[in-house]
Amino acid sequence: MKLSVKINLLFTAIVSGIVLVIAAIIYNISDQNIQKDFRKRLKTRAARTAYQYNLFKNDTTNLLKSLDSTSPAALINKNINIYDKDGSIFYEYHDEGTSQIDVDRELFDQLKRDSIIFFTYGRKDVCLLNATLDGISYTVLVAAENEAGIEYIRNLKKLFLVYLPVALLFTILAGFLFARSLVKPINQTIRDVQLITSQNLSHRLYVGQKGDELSQLNSTFNDLLNRLEESFAIQRRFISNASHELSTPLTSVSSQIEVALLHNRSGEEYRRVLGSVLEDIQELHQLTKTLLEIANAGTHGAISLDKVRIDEVLLKAHSETLRQHTGYTITLEFNELPEDENECQVFGNVHLLQSAFRNIMENGCKYSPDRSVNVQLIFNAGKAEIRFINKGDIIPEDEMNRFFEPFYRGGNAVGKPGVGLGLTLTKRIINLHKGALSITSEPVEGTIFRVILPTMLR
Repeated sequence: MKLSVKINLLFTAIVSGIVLVIAAIIYNISDQNIQKDFRKRLKTRAARTAYQYNLFKNDTTNLLKSLDSTSPAALINKNINIYDKDGSIFYEYHDEGTSQIDVDRELFDQLKRDSIIFFTYGRKDVCLLNATLDGISYTVLVAAENEAGIEYIRNLKKLFLVYLPVALLFTILAGFLFARSLVKPINQTIRDVQLITSQNLSHRLYVGQKGDELSQLNSTFNDLLNRLEESFAIQRRFISNASHELSTPLTSVSSQIEVALLHNRSGEEYRRVLGSVLEDIQELHQLTKTLLEIANAGTHGAISLDKVRIDEVLLKAHSETLRQHTGYTITLEFNELPEDENECQVFGNVHLLQSAFRNIMENGCKYSPDRSVNVQLIFNAGKAEIRFINKGDIIPEDEMNRFFEPFYRGGNAVGKPGVGLGLTLTKRIINLHKGALSITSEPVEGTIFRVILPTMLR
């Protein structure tokens, strides 16, 4: 069953139920009020009859009959009886065509306790009233048919029987329009989603101006599509660049071996060829290792994270970088370390963080004229900020935005070793640790890589 049909049925059921409940309440209240009003009239007539009978004494019978017969027809088909204290009738009047009412003796016994009783006799409502005037007790019976009330209830039933089906049809139509208006943006979303494929990630869902939950959902999907499109674009560029970078050393190796096998050569020539091949293989090995590290840094579930001291990780990265590159100079400046050890710790992976810091140190020394980098560690408000400062060439603004793209190398990288993956790996590692990596390059301060990581103090 379609959602629009479900909404329509639910809407119709709820509105119809509400209408029926209201109709039932109106009917019951009207019936009760009509009965209450009519019984009040019967009680008033009974009390007046007792008063008149006591007032006129011996002339009461003829006078009362004259009054009852000539009074306006406020009560239809009425019966008026007066009983003595023993229940014997001594006054009786009833309209023409109206039969006598027989009262059960048990009602007289009950009247001694309640003083007034209402009951029905056929189509009539009956009031039995016990009145005491001048020390004399009278029991007065007044009965009549509530024709006006019955006619009102009958017309009310007809009104409900006529208009309730009309209201039901109107509710079904309103429910259809209501469901259609609700489902329309959902159908639009479905059509938009069907247009999105791996080859067409640029299409976006319609958000509109309403600002409701569906618009927020579509906006969230659009944000997801933006990230997916960016990831697919990065992946395509990465695969293209990786294929090119991997094929270069392999082509060089195969070419050198093919040339060496064209004819016999001396041992010295073979050693030169093997040395060159070894360099290409080492470059290929380093490239493959870096690619695997990047892939590993992008897989959260495959990495074990633990509490690590950020100053200790920097010390290890410092010593390892100097051991591999004896010509580099790296100075460490640690401000006064916090007393709370949690402020010195981050939740992360030691090896990945060490690799990230080593890449920035190597990159700074490589492109600095004096082959040196100054590293500063600052703790502030639950965050650890690490600054890597070098005096290399000023990086243009357009190049700075592409520094973290795979295989991208700046204009000053010509003739320097590397494949352009170090900063890409570093960026992924910092993101994995919920940190931030940024670059600024100015003539006075030089080039500064800033890494900000949340500490365990937060």
